[in-house]
Order: sequence, then C-alpha cells, then structure tokens
Amino acid sequence: MIASVPTIARLVNTDASISKNTPAMATNPTPTNDTELLLLCGKLLQGCLELKEDLGIKETLATLLQEQLTSTHAALAEVEKQKAERSTLRKELRDWDQESERVLSRCRLRLAALFGNGYNDQWEAAGFPDRSTMVPEVFAKRLALLAQLAAYFTARPEHESQDMRATTAICEMTHQSLSGVRALVDHHKSILQNAVQKKNEELKQLRKRLRSLIDELGLLLAEDDIRWRRFGLNPPAGEPLPEPVGQAVLTALGQGTVRAQWSPALHALRYHVQMRVMGVGDFATLITLADTEILLPDLPPGEFIEVRVIAANTLEEAAPCPASAVLVG
Repeated sequence: MIASVPTIARLVNTDASISKNTPAMATNPTPTNDTELLLLCGKLLQGCLELKEDLGIKETLATLLQEQLTSTHAALAEVEKQKAERSTLRKELRDWDQESERVLSRCRLRLAALFGNGYNDQWEAAGFPDRSTMVPEVFAKRLALLAQLAAYFTARPEHESQDMRATTAICEMTHQSLSGVRALVDHHKSILQNAVQKKNEELKQLRKRLRSLIDELGLLLAEDDIRWRRFGLNPPAGEPLPEPVGQAVLTALGQGTVRAQWSPALHALRYHVQMRVMGVGDFATLITLADTEILLPDLPPGEFIEVRVIAANTLEEAAPCPASAVLVG
C-alpha cells in the first residue's frame, strides 16, 4: 500500500532539523513494563515460528514460553475480573449505606415527634450515640444504630410508625443487607489480593522463560545478525550505519498529487521524506516511514517541488540523497 501524508500546507514550514536516535543497546534487557513484556513475548514467538527451522531453535523453549504467556494472560484477566467485581460490590455497599441513612433519618423524625429534638434519656435508650439526635456520620455507628433501633422498636412496638417507615422489620432488613454487603467487600479484598499475587508470580515466571529463549538465541545468532530484529530484539553488537538512498523518482499524478519512489538503502530501517518548494526555504521533514513509496497530496499546482530522502536506522542517519524535482500538475 502506498503511504500518504497530511496536507502539505500544514507541514512545509516545520523545522527542517532531524532528531538523532539513541545508539542501539548492546544487550536486550528483560522489560520491566508488563505491556512491553507481553508484546516482546509475542514477537519472540512469531520469530520462533518463522525461523525455527533455519536456526534450529529448541522447540521446548518456545513451547514453554507460549504456555507461560497463556497462563499469564489468564492471570491478568482474572485480576481485571476481580477488580470489576470489587467495583460492583463497592457500589452495592454505597447504595445500601445511603439507604441506611434514609432509614435512620425517618426513624429520627419519628422519635423526635415522641421525644422532642433535644437529646435526653429516651434518645439514649433508643441507641443514638454521642449524646446527639443526628444520624451518625461514621459508618460503624450507623450500622450499630440500625441494630439498636430494631431492638428498641421490638421492645416498644407502640413507637413504630408504618406510615413513616420506621419499624423493626425495616431496621433489621437494612442492617442485615448493609452488614452482609460489607462482609462481602471485606472478603473480596483477600480474593483480589490472591489474584494479584498470582499475576505477579506468573509475570515473574514469564520473564524467566523469555530470558531463557533470548539466551538460546545468543547461541544461535551472531551478535551482528540482523535476524535479531525478527524476534523484536536488537543485535547485541549494534548494527552498521545505513547507506544513503540513491535518488527519489517523482511522478506528477495531477490534482496536486506527486508520487515519490526510491530504492531500499542497505541497513536502513526507515526513511525521512523531506520536501520544499523549489528555491523557497529549507527542506522540511514531512513523514518518517518504513516503505519506499509515498503519495504527496495537496501540493500547489504549477509549482516545482523538490524531494529528498534520508535513510536511517536506530544507530544513525545517512546523508540526504540528491534532491529530485517535478512540476506539480
């Protein structure tokens, strides 16, 4: 597929300087980031599938890595499942806690009609804590007050009110539901902790399997063998400098579009495509790509443009190729 770039008017005034890439690492450390680790395992396995016969890779190492990767994915999925369950339980707890506040507020209004708003011995007998007639702000005290009110209304049924929904049955049901969900939330903490511990153990083992396979590749591949990259790895000895691109071939396609093509450069991994209107300003980098062909759209018809290409790899960039020019149709 031919690559394309955004509207040229937005790009021709960009900084023409090209940032340098950092040198290739001499070794391939095991990723500490879990996402990067999983991606590298996938690349390693793909490389083993493609090159196992050419290199004579021990099939058991690839099999062990695949099995461990599958197990690790399952452990990661279990953690996400338990986190979702935790969220569900926490929401249920919040909902029941809000309901408990509504129940306690109705009971408070009922008792205020009987005892008055000021705190007295009757409020204390009903179970309201801290010499206050207000609904407690602390969860544990709200939970305890529900149980105490249920016992109080059982002993003094004449103080219940069906109309105000301040009854023994309602207090008992709310207390049981709230305490039950709270117990589930507390219990689920250990379930999630176990799932996280299992995930960490699987990731640790996955890193060991990955390291073993990389060590095996070190026995099969020369340090400068470019096939390291087929496994998502850097050649330990680095890589040679890229050769320059010969020259880009430009073809005007009409409607302000030009096709640029060039031959692959030795040791190049990507190419910086630069352009300018002939004789106007510096070359500006339009795009960096791995392909050797690109469409340049939205160019000014009737203008000559110049295009040059710079080959690059992770170590260095080659000199720009000679500029090619074409009249935009």
